[in-house]
Amino acid sequence: MRQIEILINNYPVRIMLAQGNAKPKVACLGPEGTYTEAARHQLLGSYLKSMEANFLPYNATVVQKVEAGDYDIGIVPVENAIEGDVVEVLRELKHTKETNILGETILGIQHMLIGQPEARLEEIKEVHSHPQALAQCRAYLLTHCPKAIQKNASSTAAAVELVKENSRVAAIASRRAAEISNLPILAEDIGDIKGNSTRFILLGRGETLSTGQDSTALIFVPREDRPGILADCLTVLKLYDINLTKLDSRPTGKMREYEMWLTLDGHIQDSNVSQALNLLDTRYCASLRVLGSYRKAIIPQGVKDPGVINGQ
Repeated sequence: MRQIEILINNYPVRIMLAQGNAKPKVACLGPEGTYTEAARHQLLGSYLKSMEANFLPYNATVVQKVEAGDYDIGIVPVENAIEGDVVEVLRELKHTKETNILGETILGIQHMLIGQPEARLEEIKEVHSHPQALAQCRAYLLTHCPKAIQKNASSTAAAVELVKENSRVAAIASRRAAEISNLPILAEDIGDIKGNSTRFILLGRGETLSTGQDSTALIFVPREDRPGILADCLTVLKLYDINLTKLDSRPTGKMREYEMWLTLDGHIQDSNVSQALNLLDTRYCASLRVLGSYRKAIIPQGVKDPGVINGQ
């Protein structure tokens, strides 16, 4: 396999290319004009000129195709500051074996209500968008479009395509999606909370180096179901002076059995992190899997960091 090295957040990332690929193949949610496309540009920038970049219809498909080796790099949203985890992405990440998280970026999100030139808010019958975008604009829609039926689309940009067919249909999407479709913005920045942001991750086969400002994401299942088992696991992180920045529980597929999804400060190459995870794995966990270690993204000014919890 051929290997390339690129800079993500100004630090080197090595990515393995699939056999026979003359240049890296990149996938993200489409069509053109999605927020994920903007995140792709933010992460890869000028590198895109030397890559084969394609759009896929679903975020889950992006993860699946990268895992299968059909694409070398995938960009997917993983977490929103308002609505939390993007479940379809986590569900697919759980089943990956070859794919690692190699980078991240945090994108400020401003939702626009897009419609035809003659559209009037009180006459709109349907509002289409990705489920996350609809949820992030819930209060606005209830106030300004109370009679409109909210309908899910595969992406915000795909929703805009439906607006071209009916003056009583509107879509929630980015400003760029409106510009691409040559449709007017009926209302700007309609999100319920200002400073909204989404965290996107870069997936692929490869590795990163410790930079001193890293995050590590992992999944573990406690070895036994008993009082204090989670506290014992988290005490290991405290013992090695590791700060926990995110903690979630997700079902394993068995009733009343859960796996823990963690993001912590540090890189798997850091001695305290590697020792802590080794102790967790050997003493307290039935299974433990590192999803990736990567340089932390810089939070844009004025937006909320979706990936921070208070305290240990």
